[in-house]
Amino acid sequence: MAAPTIPSAAATKKAGPSVGQKIAIWWTKSAKNLDLFDENSRDKVKTDPWFMLGGMALMFWYITIVTGTVLMFYYVPDATGPIYQSWLSVKNILEGQSGWVIYLTRQLHKYGADALIVALTMRIYRMYFRGEFKSYNQLSYILTVIGLILSMFSGLTGYLLIWNQRALWATKVFATFPTFVDNFQDIPTIAALPLVPDILKATLGVAQIGHIMANYMLSGLSIGPATLTRFYSAHFMLSILTIILVEAYFARKGKGDKGVGGAGRVPRINLPWYSVVAFLIILVAISIFVPVETGSPANYSVTPNPILSDWYFLGLYQMMKLWKPASATLQTVLIPLIAFIVVFFDYSPERNPWKRPFWTLVGIYGLVAWLGFSILIILSIADIHRDPPYVYLVSMIMLGGGAIWHLVQRARNRREQRALEAAKAQTVAVAADKA
Repeated sequence: MAAPTIPSAAATKKAGPSVGQKIAIWWTKSAKNLDLFDENSRDKVKTDPWFMLGGMALMFWYITIVTGTVLMFYYVPDATGPIYQSWLSVKNILEGQSGWVIYLTRQLHKYGADALIVALTMRIYRMYFRGEFKSYNQLSYILTVIGLILSMFSGLTGYLLIWNQRALWATKVFATFPTFVDNFQDIPTIAALPLVPDILKATLGVAQIGHIMANYMLSGLSIGPATLTRFYSAHFMLSILTIILVEAYFARKGKGDKGVGGAGRVPRINLPWYSVVAFLIILVAISIFVPVETGSPANYSVTPNPILSDWYFLGLYQMMKLWKPASATLQTVLIPLIAFIVVFFDYSPERNPWKRPFWTLVGIYGLVAWLGFSILIILSIADIHRDPPYVYLVSMIMLGGGAIWHLVQRARNRREQRALEAAKAQTVAVAADKA
């Protein structure tokens, strides 16, 4: 009779979860912790005002949707000449010809949308610097970033509806961004890599994905009345689809609170009543005392200098001035991708921003760059030969210094951990000697 085979240690060792299983576990736990508008932080609002940002964002979003729905009855989406009814209808609203209530509605729509973007941006930075995305909360952070991107895109589509000179040319510049995707292989950094330029040329370059995207956005080869129709539809449908998804999320979350088939209701806006009143008063005051300018009607034959967009796109327009178009477009694509993946690289349990200094400086650098670029384009300061080296220098100083600081901090943490372990071992040894 043969002796039984003893399994080796490697064979008896329990296999860990596969990559697919790890993703499934992450998705399940992240979905369970999902917190779109700080609705899970109602108690924290009482002691920490920063947790009002989610409720503020949702409140301003509701205001934007309601006011936009009212304005649909007064706006005329017609950009055919010689008199642009789209521009004229907005002009009539802002001059009070449709009544004071409709004028205020238009003001609230504009500033409510701006307040939404501000609240979402501040919430992203709060979650990032405080490390709230840790412990299976990355999905809440990622969806907030997506919400900001959608809000900015909604602002872009709504910006053109005025059909004034500034909106026309700002949209024209922005709509050229996708076309340079087909030329990524010509970017010097990419061109120096082996195989990558040939792959990009055989895929993006041959398929002309960028030009297809631009033509779809413009509804043709150039901006015109058909572009306005497409942007108007996108502006409306984007709000409708997202609000349906959000309300479905709250409805499902309410059922989860009361069991399957229950009638639970999750409070949407986690703000004290007095803060809601205060924010509304501020929004109404700004809408009354800071009128929105109509501007001059669109003119295809006159190029304004500088070409400026709404405030949240100014930094991107400066990038178009400081780098060649393909490089600027690639950086524009990388910004949200970096925002998504950085939360997976910062995997340590530490949440204190100064104990994970590299990632903190990455966030500070992004904020400084956006503010700096926005100021430079307003001042009309841009030189494609002079400025990029300074930008690279500042980037190297901030990120390089952050990396060194991070390594020093990790070494300090390891020393402290070893000291704690030694002290614990010494305590155990003393207790054993006494026994």
